[in-house]
Amino acid sequence: MREANVSVSDGEFEAMGIGELIALGREAGIREFEELACRGTGAIVQVVVESRYDEERLAELSCVDDWEYVSETDDGHLYVIEFTAPELPESLASAAEDLIGTCDPELSAEETTMSLVGSQESISGTIREYEAAGVSPDLRKLGSYEGTDNPGDTLTDRQHEVIQTAYDMGFYEVPREASTDDVAAELDLDPSTVAEHLQRAERNVLSEILE
Repeated sequence: MREANVSVSDGEFEAMGIGELIALGREAGIREFEELACRGTGAIVQVVVESRYDEERLAELSCVDDWEYVSETDDGHLYVIEFTAPELPESLASAAEDLIGTCDPELSAEETTMSLVGSQESISGTIREYEAAGVSPDLRKLGSYEGTDNPGDTLTDRQHEVIQTAYDMGFYEVPREASTDDVAAELDLDPSTVAEHLQRAERNVLSEILE
């Protein structure tokens, strides 16, 4: 298992077709950023910003599939945003499926850094797909993925919440006592989002155990 640390500049976001979305976030003052689900050419992210987004402009962006203002918190304003990068090919989504996931994305003043975790082949294939689309992530470091003593540490907070809720409701009992729809209703999420969280959480945990 390998881990690649890469950075993506704001110019690369423009090439992906999501430059204005990133700019809106910077204008609002991003304080926290968490990827809830990755879909190769898009993602669902949870963002805390200092001041509220320009919501009229946010709603007009073609790359934004859906967004929700959740609440005001002690740290700022919490949003959940689902977006698709229109300039990225669907083949990228297929390549990214072979990754365990992207870990700890961080937005700074002019770039975003993240870790790609998976096999050497899956990481190289994902980066090649980006480059074929005219986007060139800057590879900062490539090395062995050390993993963790606790497989549960590979989960994001949202993945942990979803899989814990599913477990508590009997989703993993035999016979199954709760469906994906039941878990989605409990968490007030779309069933497809819950299914994706569960699939990625299970894959992360199994990769730690089996490899």
